Amino acid sequence: MACAHEDAKSKAAAPAGASVTGASARNGTTPAEMPTGRAMWVMVALMFGSNLLASFNQSLMNIALDQVSADFHVTLSLANWMVLGFTIVAATTITMAASLLKRFGIRKVMMFGYAASLAGSLLGFFAWDLWSMMAGRLIQALTVGLFFPVVTSVILTLAPQGKSGFMLSVNSGVIGIGLAFAPLVAGSLLTYAGLRSLFLIPIVVSIVLLVLGFFFLHDIYERQDRPIDAPSVGLSFVGLGLLIYGLNELTRDTLPSLGFMAAGLVVIGAFVWRQFRIKDPLLNLTPMQHPRFVVGEVLMMLGYMGSIYMSLLVPLYLEGTAGQTAFAAGCFLAVPILCYAASCFVSGRIEDSHGIWPLVPVGFGLLLVAFIGMEITSSRELVIAMMVCVAFSYVGVGLVFPTLKAVDLGALPQAVAAHGSSIHSTLVQIAGSLGSALFVGIMSADADRLMAAGASKAQAYAAGFSHTLFIDIGILAVAFIVSIVFARVMRKQRQQRSADAQTMTPPATTSSPQ
Repeated sequence: MACAHEDAKSKAAAPAGASVTGASARNGTTPAEMPTGRAMWVMVALMFGSNLLASFNQSLMNIALDQVSADFHVTLSLANWMVLGFTIVAATTITMAASLLKRFGIRKVMMFGYAASLAGSLLGFFAWDLWSMMAGRLIQALTVGLFFPVVTSVILTLAPQGKSGFMLSVNSGVIGIGLAFAPLVAGSLLTYAGLRSLFLIPIVVSIVLLVLGFFFLHDIYERQDRPIDAPSVGLSFVGLGLLIYGLNELTRDTLPSLGFMAAGLVVIGAFVWRQFRIKDPLLNLTPMQHPRFVVGEVLMMLGYMGSIYMSLLVPLYLEGTAGQTAFAAGCFLAVPILCYAASCFVSGRIEDSHGIWPLVPVGFGLLLVAFIGMEITSSRELVIAMMVCVAFSYVGVGLVFPTLKAVDLGALPQAVAAHGSSIHSTLVQIAGSLGSALFVGIMSADADRLMAAGASKAQAYAAGFSHTLFIDIGILAVAFIVSIVFARVMRKQRQQRSADAQTMTPPATTSSPQ
């Protein structure tokens, strides 16, 4: 019996070069619709470029929260809705991605995403107040909601046999590069050109991708006249909105916030219930019946919350406590995030060959130790030493995130792989929303309370940073323990499958010399 992980990958990947009949049959397309050779690689490159744009859009405001708060004279928790509103819309859109892909095809979905990025960026650039800029961010979020799951599905379909894990890690690395350059570019623009100039880069990139997409995008899946369930869309948006709003305000106004969170969970429960009751669910939850997928996704969410902490809270510390400009904060963050991109490439190759042991436990161990180091160094305002800890944290995320993604999707039958990709991308956005609401909400409440009591902004930001660090250290400690158990179980299963395969393979025969 072949390894289930590699078998799932080979089913998801189309061989490069010659015949595409097998891949076409798997995906309901004709051979003429499946690009091969140079056309295939150009389309893969366009997918990577699309995710680069999406990751840049998503992280655009990570370094700007303090500036948003100052420019519009609002609290950090309100400024945080530049991130929270974005992720809620992105998560809701992701739930529709699989259905939209089947109904409209890749060309229309991707071209709409480029147009949404352009429209939202233009609105943000010409924004006249906080709410118009926030509206631009919500339109931009459609791009992330469409691109992340669709691009993953396309890469799994077009990847050469046995290379899907590596190509997914390359995709994660490309996203990591976007995340690395976003704070650097954003910090430079913030410092020297102002808040609205942040939207110039996505305007230019969106126009370029619109032109390239017109010539090089191919529809590779059979189209289906599949309805989009409007009540499910509403339940998803309202449920996530209530949950995230309550979490963001939890330490500021506890009882009402708990009420909002409870209502959000009820609405999300209604969304889940509806998906199992309607003929064409908005988000097919069948992949959640696979335990390996569920455990891996829970671990992924815990690790991603650590990543969100660094992308949002570290800039606030650098600007609010250490007195750095936005440009300097971006420079400090660029190298650690590039470390994440590099570790993504490495982890993909190792996982393809050896599985998730010991990659995932080592990744969570690095995260945990580095976060403890961040607590020690930040309390003493040792900025350089703290950023070294941040770099090690990002290496840990790079070992964890693409590895778990490949393993989780590899656990699924091809028939539900696209839905698994949508669930994964939805959970990434939910984890980002939870992390952002929890950590920024707590830090904002701490800062407001302490400054009202007479503390300086630097002292208040430092206290809030330390408080949230202890919370995330507790989360990562739990994730580290679970990851050890999960990875050991996965290693034993992999060894058993290899032993079974060797037992079932007949010995090679040799002919004796005449």
